[in-house]
Amino acid sequence: MKRRILNQGLAAMLAAPALSLGGLPAHAQGAARLRVRLDFSPWGMHAAMHLALQKGLFKDQGLDVEIQDGTGTISTLQLLAAGQADIGQVALGTMAVAKENGLDLISVAGFARTGDLAVLVDEAQQVRTPRDLAGKKLVCFTTSPWAPFIEPFLKANGMGKGSIHLAMVAPSAMISTYASGNSDGFLSQAPFGQPMVRKTRKASALLLGDSGISFPSYGLAVAPQVLATRRDAIAKFVQVQVRAWQYIHGGNGQAHVDEAVAAILAQRPNARLDADVLRGQILAYRPFLESPSVRQLPFGQQSDADWAAAIRSLEQTGQIRPGRKPSDYYSNALLAA
Repeated sequence: MKRRILNQGLAAMLAAPALSLGGLPAHAQGAARLRVRLDFSPWGMHAAMHLALQKGLFKDQGLDVEIQDGTGTISTLQLLAAGQADIGQVALGTMAVAKENGLDLISVAGFARTGDLAVLVDEAQQVRTPRDLAGKKLVCFTTSPWAPFIEPFLKANGMGKGSIHLAMVAPSAMISTYASGNSDGFLSQAPFGQPMVRKTRKASALLLGDSGISFPSYGLAVAPQVLATRRDAIAKFVQVQVRAWQYIHGGNGQAHVDEAVAAILAQRPNARLDADVLRGQILAYRPFLESPSVRQLPFGQQSDADWAAAIRSLEQTGQIRPGRKPSDYYSNALLAA
């Protein structure tokens, strides 16, 4: 019953100091156009996208790349499956659930490979364990990837649904509700949310993954039929993105992070972005770019072990059917230079 309810809900919604790319072959003649759809409005996880565009790295590889801001991962997944976008940067766990509900998609690169979903709580309340959440008012939104995991998270920590006060709000109102003091915490991605509220109401984080629940975070997804016809161009795009992340987080110090922030601001001058928040998000995501099971796995590569853990969690919450395997969801084939 739980699985049917969850899937009915989703089915409704679905209706390196120098940056060098010398190892990649340049496109000899006309530029190959790619429509790239992001998950949301500009934020730190878009750093490699905007940096590559700002520095002309796509153009150097014979690519004419249009980067579109998104209105949520689910919307981006719909557009990919409908052939209205060629590549999407999305939450890969949500992609797996969408695939279960009929959207034919596959991930070709995984960047934030450690799960980032967390309960963010006012740091002044000194919440140290999930049990400390008892009696707290928390806010979320109905289409959040968090929603199917709330009860399993509480159960994993010996708590019932009634142990917290949970309110569903509009996605755009979640952080403002918390920042204004109208909730004790909110359910989001830790490296996204913490920098957003650092200046107003600093938050500590309880990671969902620490309760034994795995949910893959951001990467690149495509529709297989698009990949079949645009493989060379998509491979070049993926490899540019890998090298851009290597550049942002490589070398000494944080100079390349600042360069990435400047690129986002330059590419989205009218978005009224906070440079400190963007910088905080890029830095906060650095540990989440590591694989939780394979040490020193190169940026972009995904592993069977990580996906097997995610499959177990998605099965246990009724979001996918038993019997799925890692190769159903990802391929590393485009990552080789």
